[in-house]
Amino acid sequence: MKSTKVLYTGFAILTAMLGSCEDFLTRTPPLETTIQDALNTYEGLVSATNAAYAPLYSSEWYGRGFVVICDLKGGNGKASPINTGRFRYDYTWTNNDSYTSNVWAPAYQTITRACNVLEYIEKLDDPLVDAADLNQLKGECLFLRALGHFDLVRMYAQSFTSQPQSLGVPIITKTEISYPERSSVEAVFNQIVSDLENSISMLGENPRSDGTNGSSRAYASKYAAIALMAKVSLYMGKWQDASDYATDVINGDFILYNASNYADIWGQNGQSEVVFEVFGKDGQEYYPGFDEIGYIFYPYGYGDICATNNLLGLYEANDVRLTVFMGHPDYPGFTWPAKYPGKNHIRENNIPILRLSEMYLIRAEAALNHSTGQNALEDYNMIRTNRGLEPAVSVSLYDIYDERRRELCFEGNQLWDLSRTGRGLERDPEEILISESDNINIAFPDYRWAMPIPARETDANKNLEPNPGY
Repeated sequence: MKSTKVLYTGFAILTAMLGSCEDFLTRTPPLETTIQDALNTYEGLVSATNAAYAPLYSSEWYGRGFVVICDLKGGNGKASPINTGRFRYDYTWTNNDSYTSNVWAPAYQTITRACNVLEYIEKLDDPLVDAADLNQLKGECLFLRALGHFDLVRMYAQSFTSQPQSLGVPIITKTEISYPERSSVEAVFNQIVSDLENSISMLGENPRSDGTNGSSRAYASKYAAIALMAKVSLYMGKWQDASDYATDVINGDFILYNASNYADIWGQNGQSEVVFEVFGKDGQEYYPGFDEIGYIFYPYGYGDICATNNLLGLYEANDVRLTVFMGHPDYPGFTWPAKYPGKNHIRENNIPILRLSEMYLIRAEAALNHSTGQNALEDYNMIRTNRGLEPAVSVSLYDIYDERRRELCFEGNQLWDLSRTGRGLERDPEEILISESDNINIAFPDYRWAMPIPARETDANKNLEPNPGY
């Protein structure tokens, strides 16, 4: 269960919970409508399920903050010479409970909305509604609940592979007024696995589409749940499971980008490699505006965050992935990521969460850690050859770690790739642009690998124990 503060927020925005975003099928009920009234029809359950996706686009979650923090703290990004002060504490690893990740609120809003649908869908008595349609909604909400818990436990707890019995986050499976305690990291992961197993059994292979959001892959499918299970298994060190789930996705209908189309697909609809994404559109309920992820990485916008030379040095000269970086004539020697070029404008992007290329890399890493029956070199070369490179003759774990940086940079993975593999952060002091930063290298383990829980949450919930060290 989660903090009373967030729970009250979830009830206070009932109309938003049922949806007001232009891209999802929604209708705002009158203010006096109760949750029970709103969710006692199939149409109401569809609207509420759609609305459970909306917080993913929050500026604190995939709309910007969650992704930026991960790559900035993980060594892929650095403060640029046009830095406006955003994410300063994240860059210097000097976070506190007043300046910390704010993904807590939107993630628990998604979890709460999903829990409401899961509760009321069992009470629906409508013989005209097909069981498969209800199972689809259930599966989507279970997927969203798992994703929310997964991102929360990664941000606010130590890694499963290092401290599985340490403090995790509150587990929410029912919306209720209470003062929940934090469960262990292991318990949170077990809940995630349970939700995903159930989700896989309910979802169809093709995502639901209401015809309005412009991207059916912004809705969860069976393959999205399987892909997330592959990733969760990777984080738990369950190598055979990670390999098997990744293989299921690889055997699906997704197609890797190649050297001829790689430069043109970012931020758009209809990406062949995307298994699940956040659909972005100007004007929807959680639209970040100028805080959208595209603008923070755009040197003609805010441009606060640019790429480190350490990351750029990992690419070979003819690697097509270098096409999604850009410079600025006034700042020679600095390079910004351009994976979020915008659709109608720079501040409107689809944000990939699960891609086919990661499944190959998960399977390769699993094979190098355990005899899975798969060929790590073949999977590694599948990525290389589709990025314009010659195949390699051998591959090591550290080659896979570097390949994950090249392939998945600025998609919100690097910080937790370091912690789940027990590696510390090493940075070049020549790249540290904030003079007061003494935190160049961060050893592992260290209390700072778990972000502090926001003070507003611990103030509101007497049972919510803060993270040690803050």
